Amino acid sequence: MEYILLFLAIYFQGCATYHTYQQVADFKRPVEYVNFFELLDQTVKKAGVHNASVFTVTGFPYLRSSRFIAGLKADLTTDDRRKQWVGWMQQLDLTARRKEILTLPAEDLKDLTQQLGEPADRKILLNRMNFYSDRLLAHDQRQPNYYQTLQAAVSVPSEYSTAMRVIGIYPLTSIAVTSVTRRLQDKFKKLHHAPADQLEILGELTAYRPSGGPAYSEPIVRQILKRSKQNALGVPQPSLADRQLLLAMFAPVIEQDVAAAYDEIGEVVWHHDKVSVSPAKPTVYYYLSHARLKGKPILQLNYVFWYSARNGPLSPKIERGPLDGLTVRVSLDHDGQPFMVDIMNNCGCYHFFMPHLQKPAKSISIPYEIDAFIPRRLPASYPRQRLRLMIMSGWHQVDHVNADLKPATYVPYQLAEYDRLEMLSRNEQTFESIFNSKGIAKDSPRIESLIFFPMGIADIGSMRQRGHHAVLFIGREHFDDPQIFDKHFEF
Repeated sequence: MEYILLFLAIYFQGCATYHTYQQVADFKRPVEYVNFFELLDQTVKKAGVHNASVFTVTGFPYLRSSRFIAGLKADLTTDDRRKQWVGWMQQLDLTARRKEILTLPAEDLKDLTQQLGEPADRKILLNRMNFYSDRLLAHDQRQPNYYQTLQAAVSVPSEYSTAMRVIGIYPLTSIAVTSVTRRLQDKFKKLHHAPADQLEILGELTAYRPSGGPAYSEPIVRQILKRSKQNALGVPQPSLADRQLLLAMFAPVIEQDVAAAYDEIGEVVWHHDKVSVSPAKPTVYYYLSHARLKGKPILQLNYVFWYSARNGPLSPKIERGPLDGLTVRVSLDHDGQPFMVDIMNNCGCYHFFMPHLQKPAKSISIPYEIDAFIPRRLPASYPRQRLRLMIMSGWHQVDHVNADLKPATYVPYQLAEYDRLEMLSRNEQTFESIFNSKGIAKDSPRIESLIFFPMGIADIGSMRQRGHHAVLFIGREHFDDPQIFDKHFEF
């Protein structure tokens, strides 16, 4: 079966790409516009600074997509919806290209601007990018078959390689991996249901809490969600002020067992040309995303924090290495209520769901996959009381969750945009992403990628950029799959 899928994937991908380029050629685009983007893309590729958080659209160099945006095709029933859809993709491209231009090494910038006949000035290049993007979009939208051609071109690549699964004899190797996965799930479920004071603590519990921030207010959240959906597609898109308010309101408390330096949450920095984590300024990085609940768009708040390494006696040896971290995602229903919190390690591993007690959710079994892992439900007092995650030393797995107020000394953490990681300052004038052009975090290798390659995921164990988290070994699933809740649960 995998061999057939491999053949079909290669065949249809080639046919679709060829067909798209044929149709785009009929647009008769101005050569000047096309040349600019071709030169920019060539330079970015050569320098290895492509921003992989969003995905290019074949034949449309001024647009990029995401799994959620690609899934909106069925909603494009009016001109207003189509225009918003395209405008969103254009903005994703401009944002990604801005990061690429800012992270271009000086020599590559000089070569590019010389070919364009411009001084080696990033601001001029950014202005030129905005100008050509608008002009090319306006030109294309005048074509009679524009939207039809575009919808056929918008797709998002999978993090799973059928070829790797074929080579690794996936049907056989997956049997052993399934057995190991089920044993680990049983272990984690027991930890979650054990009293907190009976969990093994190797060091000292340190509670990290967001600095400042308002208490949860259901009426305010409801109002924010209502006004954020006043657009053609009905997708929640809160203003900057509303976004900051929501993020501060739902930011979790992290109770970390600190037994060594690798357990301290910190700010991601460059240190001796390596990605490092400085505990001097505890930081949680955030970004917003979207999914669907009962077919309708919902808003998600993502909180990402980092450690300098995965290490210590509790962590499996094959998983140890530099850099580690967790992503906590809060998903809000159509009324602004948090109906689900799901968590994964920043490599995409150990993904689990916690539905809210007051939002009944029945798990759906899927053939040839391991069912969604639900070690427990969210506390009844959440979100009135802030969510508290207890995390073990070294392995950095969540082993207990509660929302009870406890007298404790807190270490404040700051909230920072995830975008910073994609153009992290080296000094006042140079920037570099902590991720490579394939969406893998630099300086985070793991030997487990040599062991688990039959699962079809490249660089298993390495930390990954948003948009690149494969969260199942058995089956295929991405963290940012917009259908992830409707696929696994009946609400």
